[in-house]
Amino acid sequence: MDEVERASEALPAFWNAAALPPERRAYAEFQARRYPSIVRFLRDSPPRPGTRTLDLGGGIGSLAVALHAAFGGSYDAADFLPVNDVVRSAQVAAGVERNFRCDLTTRPALEAIPRDYQLILFVEVLEHLLVNPLLLFRELRDHLAPGGRLFLTTPNVARLGNRYRLLLGRSIQERGRYPRDGTGVYGHVVEYTRSELDRLLAYERFRPVRARIVQQRPTSTVGAVKRFGVAVLNRPLWRRWELGDDILALYARSEEPVVPGDPPSMI
Repeated sequence: MDEVERASEALPAFWNAAALPPERRAYAEFQARRYPSIVRFLRDSPPRPGTRTLDLGGGIGSLAVALHAAFGGSYDAADFLPVNDVVRSAQVAAGVERNFRCDLTTRPALEAIPRDYQLILFVEVLEHLLVNPLLLFRELRDHLAPGGRLFLTTPNVARLGNRYRLLLGRSIQERGRYPRDGTGVYGHVVEYTRSELDRLLAYERFRPVRARIVQQRPTSTVGAVKRFGVAVLNRPLWRRWELGDDILALYARSEEPVVPGDPPSMI
């Protein structure tokens, strides 16, 4: 059994033990469709036994559970929503040692979270936050040990679907992101290109290690036509055009001095 299979097999047992309600179970399964590409991406430099990893903004920690099954290592989870005793017991049994609460829209956001992690997972979170990403990246760096790494995924604003909509004169922004009842902004409120992420993270002293643009399955079960489209966009020739919908990127904490002034992408 390879790493992807071990990761996939661990999740149903974890969700069952956590006694997730149907709507939350469906959402967890929807998010998990990305995990095979993440496991394959991390194979070249995976978490090792003894590596301290934080799954930040990852809900109940499903990705941490998957990666623990695939590679081993030590995992914590942190999210805005609290977990109940049943979920917490399921986390511990599946390899998530500690669970923290944090609000990524406040500063400081990570005050209650330990430092000196070797790896921080920040998967499909950044696009939901109306915050200055530089301040958030600065805190993430401060919570990494020297030489630590940040693994980040976020939607690719330059994906094929967005380019097509713009050619038709349509908006690429999500509908309903500004609720009329005055509650918080919802959904993808900001998205990035890969090169923009590199520039912003470099300004906060992160060195890019490697990145990949992938096309994820739009749902956990898709028809033959969509499966064909996903396969085409994931071929090396098409990847060069960065048309896929998801950015997977690994960065290392840099010890270079702070660059003075504003980052070029913000001028």
